[in-house]
Amino acid sequence: MVVISRSAFLKAAAATAAAGLLAGCTTGSGDTSNSDPSGAAGESYTVKHAFGETTFESVPQRVAVVNYWKNPDVLLDLGVVPVGTPTVTYGGNAAGSTDWFDAKLAELGGETPTFYDETDGPDYETLAQLNPDAIFSVYTDMSQEVYDKLSGIAPVVAMPEGVASYAASWEQVVEQAGAMLQKQDEAQQLIEATHKTIEDAAAQYSQLSGKTFAAGMFSLEEQTFSAYTATDSRSQFLTSLGMEISPYITQNTADDSGFFIAVSGEVIDQVEADVVWAWGTSASDEADITADPLFSQMPAVADGGLVVETDNAVSIAVSAASPLSLNWVLTETQTLQKLSAAADKS
Repeated sequence: MVVISRSAFLKAAAATAAAGLLAGCTTGSGDTSNSDPSGAAGESYTVKHAFGETTFESVPQRVAVVNYWKNPDVLLDLGVVPVGTPTVTYGGNAAGSTDWFDAKLAELGGETPTFYDETDGPDYETLAQLNPDAIFSVYTDMSQEVYDKLSGIAPVVAMPEGVASYAASWEQVVEQAGAMLQKQDEAQQLIEATHKTIEDAAAQYSQLSGKTFAAGMFSLEEQTFSAYTATDSRSQFLTSLGMEISPYITQNTADDSGFFIAVSGEVIDQVEADVVWAWGTSASDEADITADPLFSQMPAVADGGLVVETDNAVSIAVSAASPLSLNWVLTETQTLQKLSAAADKS
């Protein structure tokens, strides 16, 4: 077993179509003290973030997004339709969006945003043409250089202080959006409502409570299992359902900076878990994993507790969790049913 840093993993994954799917996130702080609560009656206010603080003379009306993970969903959930947002290149629908984003947009009766390609980084030209009042990018891998360039277009709100690249939880994204839009109360209500939605869904599948899990990705070529640690969005989602992360993963996580550990096939039998959730790329993945001489020694795999998710939309909804995407997963997919069926076999 080795621990690999977030940056190393992302660089290694860059060659795959699902590179972005491998980014993780930390738990939400629930602390909304990162902003100046003024702003009423035309007063200026500031929003603190990893690059300092941004001052607004008035609440922004035209907000553009950099990085489609979590950021545009949260704006919609707070009643603001972004004027521009990146095209969803993994797990998106035919329109380059997501079904949960489109459903909320229709509910609000908002105008479809301008979509732009961020394959090679922010589309500065299109962003400038949109003439936004603010640029929102809290779940991001933003650098100082990118922040400075974006700030030349409009005031920028980035990840909170002390939060690393691709490490803002959905709660933190909601908090930052609430601070920028001066909707702190609505933001807290959204967080509480989403937690309640998850709790209610989990109550319907009480057999998941207390079950151990390992979430990650199998590599038949490398003969490794990349197991997500407690700081990752997928592990957090399963934990929110009342499940518990495998003791092996907890004991072998060196620190809280990495979002996954690579487990060699030779020791895979030591990963004790009732359920294993993994994302895949083809319908044959589950059979291939089950038939593999090493992976088949994983207790959950041997007992029928393996769930391989090959629907890219579900994978991105859980990996880049937002209140909108989590609600969609819980109400519009068979995710909990699959997990429960796997748990029943353990």
